[in-house]
Parts: sequence; structure tokens; C-alpha cells
Amino acid sequence: MIRSMVHVKNAGYDTIELWYTNLPEWVGDTIRESLEDLVLEAYSIHLPKFLVSFDEKQFSDAVSSTFELIETLGLKVAVLHLPEQDQLSSSRWAKRYDVLLNEAEKADCMLTFENVPYIKDVDKYILNEIQKHRNRSLGITIDMEFMYLNGSDLNWLIAAFGDRLVNIHFRDSDGRLLGDDGRRHYLIPGEGVIDLHKAVKSLHSSGYNGPLTVEVSHRQKENIIKAKQYADDCLSNL
Repeated sequence: MIRSMVHVKNAGYDTIELWYTNLPEWVGDTIRESLEDLVLEAYSIHLPKFLVSFDEKQFSDAVSSTFELIETLGLKVAVLHLPEQDQLSSSRWAKRYDVLLNEAEKADCMLTFENVPYIKDVDKYILNEIQKHRNRSLGITIDMEFMYLNGSDLNWLIAAFGDRLVNIHFRDSDGRLLGDDGRRHYLIPGEGVIDLHKAVKSLHSSGYNGPLTVEVSHRQKENIIKAKQYADDCLSNL
């Protein structure tokens, strides 16, 4: 993770989204010191994608480790993928969902659902959850690729979620989740079919002032640089 932070800083970014890993407590201090040395801010963290399938000890360890890091770093957003469609109505998910909300609120952090493409009418599902828990610390992270695959309208999302929209995963899409090799691929912004310039203008016009979280492979430094250049070009046209 620290090597990735160095790559990100060298590419010209000043903010990073961390990702979950079950770290011992002392590692949080090491990450905080590394961020300070690099003059790099961590704004958000991506939680494990399959928390509902963890056994009780795995879940407890994951929650403890993650929220320890969130509190140490003062992170404001925790991003979560919803479980599979058939797990949404399970008591197991309901209990873990409540635990995550409670932990987020204790850490002064907003738990955000990402608009994953495997949930039917996912935008409306997330909106209903926010309205149902209107006094809880719950919001949305909009992934631009998923938005395109879902056939969602960005202007509707902006109007519907308002200040509960606190994070944008800024990436492109060619209409496929998988590449020619059958593996998940992350297109560099500008290499797909989404009009990201228009999207950034819409966000700016709405008053959105949260991050554009670029998602590309952190192991390919040239991709990190290209993505930064494209994002800067979008922002320079505002």
C-alpha cells in the first residue's frame, strides 16, 4: 500500500482512497506517518467486497481493523459493495449492515454504498435505504463505469442524492465488465465511451466538491499518470 502511495504521489495526486486489508493496529500509525511524509491525504477507504460471507471472526476482525484505521487517519468515507441480490433480505446482512453503520457513526465517517451493477434498480435501492435511515450516516459512492452499465442518468443521481453523494469513482467503460481475457478490466478515463467531460461539468454545476477517485491499476505507473492528465483536462474546462 505504501509503494502505491508513492506511485500516486509521484504522478501528481494529492489525495488517495485506501483499500481494506486486515492490518495489525500498529500499521495504521505507519500508514499515517507515510501519508504525512508524502504530503498525501487519505479521504476514503474501500471496505471488503464480500463482508456478508465472512464468518463471525473474520467479520469482527475486519470491522475492528478497518475502523481502527479510519479513526487513526480521520477518514470521512467508507465505500461498501452491497451483497448479492439474494442476500439483501437476510438477517445476517441486516445485522452486519447495522454494525457497519454504528461503527461509521462512532468514527464520524459516512458509510457509502457503491452503485454496483448486480443489484436490480440499485440506484433506487440505495435511495430507499438513505430515506429509510435518514438520520444515519449513509450515502452513495457513484462509480461512473457502473453508472454507464446500469443505464443511469447522472443528473438524476445528483438531484436524487444531493449531499449524500460524497465520492465519485472516476473511470471509463466500453460497455463490458470483462476484457478480452475474461478478467475484470479498468479502463483509463478517456479510453471508453462515457462523456466524462460532460459528467464533470454536471457535477461542478451541481455544487459537488468531493473527490474524483480515479480507479486504475496502481501497479502500472503510466496508467496512473495518464488518468491524472485526463482528469486535469476535465477540470481545466470548468
